[in-house]
Amino acid sequence: MKNFSLFVAAAGIFLLQSCKEIGPNIDFGTDERIDTAYMAGVESPLVKKVLAEEFTGVSCPPCPDGHKTMASTKQQLNGNMVIIAYHIYNYPQANPVEKNGELLSHYDFRTEDATEVGKDIFGGIGGMPLAGFDRVEVAGSRTLNRSIWSGTAAQQAAVGSPVNIHLTSSFDNDTREATVIVRLAYTKQVDKKQNITLAVTEDSLVDAQKTLTDIEKEYVHEHTLRDIITPVYGTQIPDKVNPKEPGKVYERTFKFPVDTAWHEKHCHVIAFVTNDESGDRMVVQAEETKLTGE
Repeated sequence: MKNFSLFVAAAGIFLLQSCKEIGPNIDFGTDERIDTAYMAGVESPLVKKVLAEEFTGVSCPPCPDGHKTMASTKQQLNGNMVIIAYHIYNYPQANPVEKNGELLSHYDFRTEDATEVGKDIFGGIGGMPLAGFDRVEVAGSRTLNRSIWSGTAAQQAAVGSPVNIHLTSSFDNDTREATVIVRLAYTKQVDKKQNITLAVTEDSLVDAQKTLTDIEKEYVHEHTLRDIITPVYGTQIPDKVNPKEPGKVYERTFKFPVDTAWHEKHCHVIAFVTNDESGDRMVVQAEETKLTGE
């Protein structure tokens, strides 16, 4: 697994871990210089944004139809859906495109993070396209066939959320460092443990894609996961935020390097909050913004 870094915003303290943890959630600490909790006026609840996690692949002929279904589902929710497209290792339909022994793909969209999410959060991927919505189970599975994407997303959108997410991002062109501030404002009482996950996706990636009839060499790939900045399970919201009651605010700052292979103007930062209880890993709110803040 790849290295990643989380830098302290105000003090410049550098933390490095050699690989991302799977299993117990990691809390990077509650230093006031990187995070803070306080009371404020109670905000009006924002519209619930559904997190859609789509498992897709460039060598998957039916996956372009999945992309169309996902776009249609987002439109159905008036845009109130945040999409992450996962390309995983160890699955043939996600491999780079080849034809007659010739490699047609210029990029390899697969990541270890996507692979870990598929294995450890969704329990393994047995087909494509599949997607999860807010990590809820339908008929015992978090990965759902395309025929029920629309209905499941609509159901989750109607649940509402106990927390608003305010997300700001800025990018330093000289250092290629991004600074992301996540602010959570609780509008309802929450008694459960919760985590924050921060991820980066990229749009407008033009490369080969198999379709049901041919290979499209200049297919436009959207919402492609580039990196999960936190551990894949997220980082714990610390005890100092308790009680999570109306008016409680939690702010956390993340700093991380932006890979030179990414086109920063096409990247988005995604933050989402999940419950962290046995039997309840539901995503309760999601938000995204442009990495460059423009």
